[in-house]
Amino acid sequence: MIGISKFEYNNPRFQNILFRKQGIPPEVVDTVSRIIEDVRENGDKALRAYMKKYDGVDIDEIGLMATEEEFERARGNIPPEFAEAVKKACKNLFRFHREQVPSGYRLSDDDGVVLERRYVPLSRIAVTVPGAIAPLFSTLYMNLAPAIVAGVPEIYVITKPGRDGKINDYILFVADCLNVRNIYKISGAQGIAAVAFGTESVKKVDAVVGPGNIYTQTAKRLLFGSVRIDAIAGPSEIAIITDEKANPKYVAADLLSQAEHGTGFEACTAFCLSFDHAEAIKRELVALVQNHSLDNAEKALKNYGDIFVVDSLDTAIEAVNMIAPEHVEVLASEPEYVVDKIRNAGAIFVGEYSPEPVGDYFCGTNHVLPTCGTARFSSGLSVLDFMRGYSIINYTREALVKNAHHISELARTEGMRAHQLAVDVRTEE
Repeated sequence: MIGISKFEYNNPRFQNILFRKQGIPPEVVDTVSRIIEDVRENGDKALRAYMKKYDGVDIDEIGLMATEEEFERARGNIPPEFAEAVKKACKNLFRFHREQVPSGYRLSDDDGVVLERRYVPLSRIAVTVPGAIAPLFSTLYMNLAPAIVAGVPEIYVITKPGRDGKINDYILFVADCLNVRNIYKISGAQGIAAVAFGTESVKKVDAVVGPGNIYTQTAKRLLFGSVRIDAIAGPSEIAIITDEKANPKYVAADLLSQAEHGTGFEACTAFCLSFDHAEAIKRELVALVQNHSLDNAEKALKNYGDIFVVDSLDTAIEAVNMIAPEHVEVLASEPEYVVDKIRNAGAIFVGEYSPEPVGDYFCGTNHVLPTCGTARFSSGLSVLDFMRGYSIINYTREALVKNAHHISELARTEGMRAHQLAVDVRTEE
């Protein structure tokens, strides 16, 4: 169960969080490497073989892609309350992500030089979403919305079918709501490799985004360079900064919201100003686990669950910046003071009525966030992940003549004689 201790930077429990990693066993890398190479060389033949071996389905029998009949069945099976919630969540996502679309710019000088920056969407992308046991429909709309806003013309979904060859109804419904109809019944390392290289029946894409098990994530890592990827998703984490006025039951519930993922690697950390408050949080947490049968959270709470008592909010802020967690919650009387000093976080939730699930499911921000300390240098999924920028340079003769000696000097100093020559032959005339 979760521990309580006085915070110090060299506290072994704090160091345990800082150096928390989920390594990839060498045998997994070897297996995925062989699968990738086989699919690259043998295409559909290898893809079919691995889908039989690992997923127990015959693509020739179940069909490679979801059919209109399957979409129609899903529409009929979805409760109206779920449909309403998904549509509202997607509306919020579109509203938030439209503000991220870059406009580009154009600069011009008196000598006729024109410089431009333009942005265009990627041509074709794939979203991978686990779907056999626990269908992550929320991850599907979180990945699809920014791609749609970016204007990607071809979007594919790859997801594991059940043994009966069917795709989960909730995944089909979400895709249908967003007018994404291309759903491949493939998954795992073989599915990632198929869309990365293209096969006889699977389209080659420019980017692969979305979560998955260790084999899927390893495939994304190994295929980076052949395709763009979003990130290598690690175990989830939350850090909560509280003062004495924060409701301990709220803090406890929010710690559990991450611990329940069940891998045992989730970091669930709270910082408070007194041992009395820490004990109150722990009591509420124990009661919630018992009353709501949340036994799947206990492994993470034991491994990486901590309530640290700090001497000030500033100490808590600095500790959080060191962790650089996926989610930060600020339950303090003066939240603006805390928020303004947090530099490293995937997303910050402010106030007692902004629990992390608001962002996970509904408010419009994206829940695909950096994990395992990578918020120090990376950001959550955005529209820009589905676009690329390029520059346009239009120099006049007057501008080149005026600046040729500078360009030639820079090229000559680097030893790039042909670069220098490309300028000199134009200005020697």
